[in-house]
Amino acid sequence: SSLFALTSLGCALRPAACLAAAAMAEVQASGTSSRKEHHKNNAKTAEHIGRKVKTLDHVTDSINRRHQAAFDNLQRLRHEMDIKQKNLEFAQKARDVLASKLDANRQKVAELRKTLMAQEKAFAHMTSDIQDNLRCLNNGRGETRGIRQITRDLQSQELAALRGYHCGPGSTARVNNVASATILPR
Repeated sequence: SSLFALTSLGCALRPAACLAAAAMAEVQASGTSSRKEHHKNNAKTAEHIGRKVKTLDHVTDSINRRHQAAFDNLQRLRHEMDIKQKNLEFAQKARDVLASKLDANRQKVAELRKTLMAQEKAFAHMTSDIQDNLRCLNNGRGETRGIRQITRDLQSQELAALRGYHCGPGSTARVNNVASATILPR
């Protein structure tokens, strides 16, 4: 009855302690034969718990090794990402410089093309002026006589000076102001 009172008082305060006290009370009541069995059960339980602890240690070590390997791999991947990010930034800067250089070259090409077209027009105008002046030099224009006419006149004057007379219009005699010399007077 006193055991019951202690057990009920302990059970109200601590349920685990209550179960342990009840188990001890049964063991004391059963005697020595149950002590051997109790030691045997305790040994089996201790062996079982030892195996569980060993397995738990092995699993924990494996988890810790895998965690450390994953952490190392993550560090390595971050380092590689930093290197690749720097390479990417360098390539992007080089691309931007090249793109700006290409844009500047395109603008320069457009300006040079405009200048070239203006120069081609000026050259074409100059060429046509040279051809017009060459025609004027050779053939003359309007009141201006050309080199052919001047050369022909100079050659006629030189021949006239050598012969002593000239054969130009009005140099032959006319009869009654008739233009034809073949018509004889009547």
